[in-house]
Amino acid sequence: MPPLPTHNDWPSYLRCAVVDLETTGLKPDTDTILQVGVVHQSWSGEVSSEWSRFIRPKSPLTASLGPVEIHGIRRHQVIFAPRLERVMHRFAADTRGCVVVAHNAPFDVGFLRAAARRVGIELEWAGTLCTLELSRRLGERGQANHRLATLCAEFGVDEGRAHDALHDARAAGRVLPHLLTRLGVESDEALLAHVRV
Repeated sequence: MPPLPTHNDWPSYLRCAVVDLETTGLKPDTDTILQVGVVHQSWSGEVSSEWSRFIRPKSPLTASLGPVEIHGIRRHQVIFAPRLERVMHRFAADTRGCVVVAHNAPFDVGFLRAAARRVGIELEWAGTLCTLELSRRLGERGQANHRLATLCAEFGVDEGRAHDALHDARAAGRVLPHLLTRLGVESDEALLAHVRV
C-alpha cells in the first residue's frame, strides 16, 4: 500500500465517519439492514476507531436474508444479533456531528434514514460525502468503472473482504484521501464544497 497523502491532513472541525451496510435488498422502505460497519478516521486516513454489528431481522428464523450469494451473511450470524433499534441508537450517537462518508452514499443514507424513522430516532450529521461521486468528478481516468474494488486497485489499497460492511467501510476510508488529494482538497472550505447537507 502506498503512503497516505499528507497534504490534506489540515486541522479540521469536520469529523469523518465512513460507513457501509449490507442489506436484504435495494429498497429502504421494504428491505432491512443486516450489517453496519463504521470507521472513524481523519481526512488523511488515520483510523481512530471502528466497529461493526450484525442486526437481527424481525422474524430471524424465517425472514429473507436477500442476496446471500453476494453479502455472504448466514442465518446463524443474525439470529442472536441485536435488534435494529439497539444498533441504530449506538449508530446515531456514534455519528452525531460527523460527515458520514460512504461509497454510493445515497444507497446507505436512504437505508439509515429509513431505519432511524422506523425506530423513532434522529440522525444528526454534519452532512454526507460520497466517494463514488468524488471518483466521477475526477472523470474516467482510463478505468473501467467507479466501483470500490476498481478504486482500490487504482490506488493500491487493500480491499479486504468485499461485501462485508466493516471491510467495505475500511476500503472506502482508504480510498477517500486519494480522491481528496486528486481533487486538490486541502482545507475545510474545499471539503465543504463536496459535502451534501
